[in-house]
Amino acid sequence: MQYLIPIFLAAVAIATALNVFIRRFNMPTVVGYIVTGAVIGALFQIDVRGDETLQHVAEFGVVFLMFTIGLEFSFSHLKEMKKEVLVFGAAQVVGTTLVIAIAAKLFFDMPTANAITVGSALALSSTAIVLKILNESGQVKTDEGRNAVGVLIFQDIAVIPILLMVTIFTTDDKSLSSLLGETALNAAIVVGLLFLAGRFLLGRLFRIVSDTNSKEIYMGSILLTVVGASYFAHHFGFSYSLGGFIAGMMIADTIYKYQVEADLIPFRDLLLGVFFVSVGLQIDAAVVAQNIFTIVLLVVSLMSVKAAVLFLVLIPWCSKRTSLKSAITLAQLGEFSLVVLSLVLANAMMDPAQVQVLMVTVVLSMIATPFLINNGDAIVRLLSRGKIQATPAESASVIGGHVLLLGYGYFGQLVSKFLDDAKITHVIVTDGTDEYVKARELEKMVVFGDPADRVLLQQVGIDKAMSTIIALDDVDSVKRASAAIELIDPSIKVIARVTTDEEKAELESFEHELVLDGNTQTATLIVDQIRRSRLLAKEMSELQFMNELDRDDPQSSIESVTREQKRLLDVISRSFNGMRQRKDIMHLKAFHESFNVLSEIIGNAIGDLLSHASLTPEQYEAINTLVDNQDHLARMNDVMEDLGRELAQLAEDDETRSLSEMAVEGLDAILLTLKDLADEYNDTDLELLRNMTAGDGKGLASIRESYLSAERDLATGSKALLVSATNNMDRLRGLFGHVADNYRRLAGAVA
Repeated sequence: MQYLIPIFLAAVAIATALNVFIRRFNMPTVVGYIVTGAVIGALFQIDVRGDETLQHVAEFGVVFLMFTIGLEFSFSHLKEMKKEVLVFGAAQVVGTTLVIAIAAKLFFDMPTANAITVGSALALSSTAIVLKILNESGQVKTDEGRNAVGVLIFQDIAVIPILLMVTIFTTDDKSLSSLLGETALNAAIVVGLLFLAGRFLLGRLFRIVSDTNSKEIYMGSILLTVVGASYFAHHFGFSYSLGGFIAGMMIADTIYKYQVEADLIPFRDLLLGVFFVSVGLQIDAAVVAQNIFTIVLLVVSLMSVKAAVLFLVLIPWCSKRTSLKSAITLAQLGEFSLVVLSLVLANAMMDPAQVQVLMVTVVLSMIATPFLINNGDAIVRLLSRGKIQATPAESASVIGGHVLLLGYGYFGQLVSKFLDDAKITHVIVTDGTDEYVKARELEKMVVFGDPADRVLLQQVGIDKAMSTIIALDDVDSVKRASAAIELIDPSIKVIARVTTDEEKAELESFEHELVLDGNTQTATLIVDQIRRSRLLAKEMSELQFMNELDRDDPQSSIESVTREQKRLLDVISRSFNGMRQRKDIMHLKAFHESFNVLSEIIGNAIGDLLSHASLTPEQYEAINTLVDNQDHLARMNDVMEDLGRELAQLAEDDETRSLSEMAVEGLDAILLTLKDLADEYNDTDLELLRNMTAGDGKGLASIRESYLSAERDLATGSKALLVSATNNMDRLRGLFGHVADNYRRLAGAVA
């Protein structure tokens, strides 16, 4: 005990430093905790294999993880994804288990029970790592993301029978038939009683606790539910984690699901950290050093086997690309592999050195996972013999599709009604039971929980929402929600409601998009603001991107990129047409964002051709022209975005309105001519464009002198705008000429 505090301080310091470092490389914190355990074990000569207290504490990390998985499990969700879960998931787990078990039996002469246990453990992938990366990258909505989620759901469910299987294999004092019978009876008792408790008692308990408005009592009731259900399951001979999983399912169908999960995550993550540190404590560095080549070979072999099995499962149902990317995503071994291997070690089913080798193998595969998933497209292209798959529009969109409404009091209900009238999708978050029931009766999308809970806000997609409306009834609640949102991401668009000027002043430090008083007119104004934001999303969704390029045919790829690059001009032209029609500024912003997304995709395709394709000197010259054109088009877009804002402001002044309108007309004519050159080059159009952009800037200088003279009597702000706008027009004159010459060169290159 005398070394407990130094060990604790050393563990916290090492874990913090390691995790800060590895997060810079997008690696999971699980790795940091395991390495921390290994370092602490070596420094303090700790042997935890006989320490039941630490093992019990660590096991509750898995209990809380299983509880949160149980919260996500619902029969309606399972029904929607029955093919991905019941077909793909079952085939992957069974197929991988059999392949690994047979290999272990044939090549390592492992006993059948041990081979099956190890095979089932290594068939599991990392739910925590994969889902986090897929959610952050937006890939969770793709076909491969849906496949991965379905397989992971089945794997999470399969953990329970795998843990039961370990218990059966390690019990020697009873026959298999009597053990199965006793297990079935105990399972019926545990599941039945916990189901009845959840159905008839749990909802009432949380309703009473919620009405107290006491966070401490609420947390206590959650811990009582989880720990109580876990102990109840353990009393009947099952693992604590089974009780945690059932407890999660008990709460999954109540209104308190999201709030319970948000409140419990700190306990789960802390205890999971303890669990993974305890895993690291069981790793012997000497054993690892002696078997380093074996470990590396196992990592490559096991990940290849897992990927191959899943690919074969998916290929009859999915495209080759989707099957490959799904297989790469789930090739790693997971945290539950460590859980099962820890049980194998505790029950002395295998030699400790062999288990440690497998544990390190699991850790290394988890370290590799972020790199594999983030470079999945490149790996797929490599395995697909040069096919380049472009990014689909839906995954490239930078705008979310829903509004988040925090609070459902009188003002929140008013805003919700107007949002419905405007056909704007929105999700309500409220911690009032009566308000929740009222929203449910109106068939609204509503989540029960604290609107100031960061975890809960991230779960309902605040980072992907078009806007967030804070419609809470008191300023303290508004400030708490505002602080939580700012900690998540200060750039999130927020519209807040207050009742007095003093309250409005209190929110100035949060830099919200709008802070308004609460009345019917305000609610209408808020919805109008959201409607304008939705216009941006609509324009973005109309983009269509490249389908496929082939490195094996560089000439056709160059022609395809040339065609796609022409569409950048179309986006710029549509932006100026919007200006002529005096469309909302959100429309104009949408065009510029569209340009940036499409420009990035084209730039990546050009880079890929330069890096991997076999090109002739003429093709290199054509690609260099495309690169130069890409640069000038990007600069043109930036200048025209600035110029567009300036001309819009000049149009509001009677003295400069005619100049603004004339500039827009002239620029639009030049853009149309450029588009004609891009579509089908001819010398006549090139000469016409040169005539429209001819001159050395003296014409613009004379315009400035005319408008800045004393007779005009322009305001100071208008003078500054005029100078900036004419300078930008002068920059565009050179850019237009340069882009036109590039189209002349490209016409010869692709002819």
